[in-house]
Amino acid sequence: MDKIFDKKYRFVSIIGSGGFGEVYLAREILTNREVAIKKLISKDKNEQDSIIHEIQIVSKFYHPNIVTYHHHFWSDGALYLVMEYCSGGSLRSKINDAKITETEKLKWTETIASALAFVHSKSIIHHDIKPDNILFTEEGEIKLSDFGLANKYGGTRSYMSPEALFNHSASLTDERVDVYALGVTLIELLCGKNPFYFKSKMEIIQMHVAGDFPIKSLPNWQQEIILKCINKVPELRFQTMKDMCDSLKSHQVPIVLDKQIIKAGEVASKIETMLASKKWQKAGASVEFAAKHYPRSVNVLKALGKFYLLQNSINKAKTAYDEALKLNSRLDVQKELGWLNLELGNYPTAISLLSDHLHRNPSDFESYNLLLKCFYETNRYEVGKDLSKTLISLAPSNTCFANNYYLFCIMSSKEKNALPDKFIEGKQNDFIKYNRSVIEEKQSSHSGTTNPTLKSKLVFMDYRFLNLSPGYWYLLDSIIPAIKTGRIAKTIVTIGRAGFGFNDLQVPGDTKISRRHCIIINCKEDVWLYDLGSTGTYLNNEKVIGKVPIIGHSILRIGEAEYTITTDKSKML
Repeated sequence: MDKIFDKKYRFVSIIGSGGFGEVYLAREILTNREVAIKKLISKDKNEQDSIIHEIQIVSKFYHPNIVTYHHHFWSDGALYLVMEYCSGGSLRSKINDAKITETEKLKWTETIASALAFVHSKSIIHHDIKPDNILFTEEGEIKLSDFGLANKYGGTRSYMSPEALFNHSASLTDERVDVYALGVTLIELLCGKNPFYFKSKMEIIQMHVAGDFPIKSLPNWQQEIILKCINKVPELRFQTMKDMCDSLKSHQVPIVLDKQIIKAGEVASKIETMLASKKWQKAGASVEFAAKHYPRSVNVLKALGKFYLLQNSINKAKTAYDEALKLNSRLDVQKELGWLNLELGNYPTAISLLSDHLHRNPSDFESYNLLLKCFYETNRYEVGKDLSKTLISLAPSNTCFANNYYLFCIMSSKEKNALPDKFIEGKQNDFIKYNRSVIEEKQSSHSGTTNPTLKSKLVFMDYRFLNLSPGYWYLLDSIIPAIKTGRIAKTIVTIGRAGFGFNDLQVPGDTKISRRHCIIINCKEDVWLYDLGSTGTYLNNEKVIGKVPIIGHSILRIGEAEYTITTDKSKML
């Protein structure tokens, strides 16, 4: 076969083949230099252009342990890559060579780790580290080759990290997938076999969960390095190739004591404690401190997200969770993301996330209640009614499920005044009493079909109000002598236009004030203002959309009337 490639190279022999195509040994006619020419059989023009792009990037820099790419050409619709020829074969051929010492194998791994650290510094992730893509020159110099999958999904399954196996988008630019693959390669070098060969994706994941790898015959320090490389959680691997290289040199995995991480964890823990005890003002101050001093702490960002979510500051919560997921894409916040999407009105996404969370956490009743709210907001009353009924049978004393079951009954029944059955007998909490008062009122504040609707005046019970007890909010400078500068002891305080007896606080004014304008849920350490689809409710000059928490000293404005209120008795000045 006297074949000439690109009018420059004379064919010598075939030196490899596979799913990608073939690799030929050729000799440059002008210089007599030997080169390797890879023929790619992909018919996808976009894929070919992407490969060319990555190769052009690699060709812009030189590293002694990276195979040099000379150029590419097209012939008969096929793409050919011309590169340095490594006559010493691949690492694959040396794995079971008894003449190769352990010291040499470790040195090779260290060299490749160093070369990859250089590649990563150029924002390139190899994505296909394995013995077949590590070559040797005739002089025994080790070289990293085959950047065809750089910064693309792909690779060889038995060397792919758990997140890459499932095409997680974050793995596309995460150098830790290469750390993992080099760790598997090190196992193969030292033990003679890749433990993940011929395993399915789920079998590989199960092996990681069990943590049972055939490396126990190796010295402890080597086991520690390997386990650090192939940890199923990227955040627990070596974070850079340099870290791995340093450990190979020092024969130990360094103990990392990061004072900032420890302090950030302590602050996050304090915020969680404050949230659990509903110390909103203290938590707010800690949140502000943490956001300023530890902006890249996953624990702090998760705590911030929870704080903002509990305060219904949905956009801020979303930003915090988005940043946390950028740092740790496997962070278990599906419940919180489901909650976020519920508040944003993305109901199918919310239901999917909450259902997945409940599959793994089947006793999380708060998440079931969030799911009920998704059904309520999407008018799936019969589905919500059936689920509520099941939940009540599992938790008979749970008044939250009882109230929301009542709502589904109201909205699904043609006879709005009909009381639901035995499922809420003995569970007449303040939410049920309030909602019952709405449907039984004689001076109707709703028409049922047009604005304002019945649904706009009813209140779904959030799980945070499960253990209802009167809170401590005070109305200051009130025009109503009976409650001037006094504590309002009711758990649900109704506010609306004067002249309607169902309102606890009657606001003077004309039709600019809705009959049922808003309510205040007055729960201990947890006071909320709900707008009831009114003509406009303002707290501290911000229009209330849905619901907002009342924390500390606040100004409530309805029409022309303003009220100074506080949840802090010490600030009654």
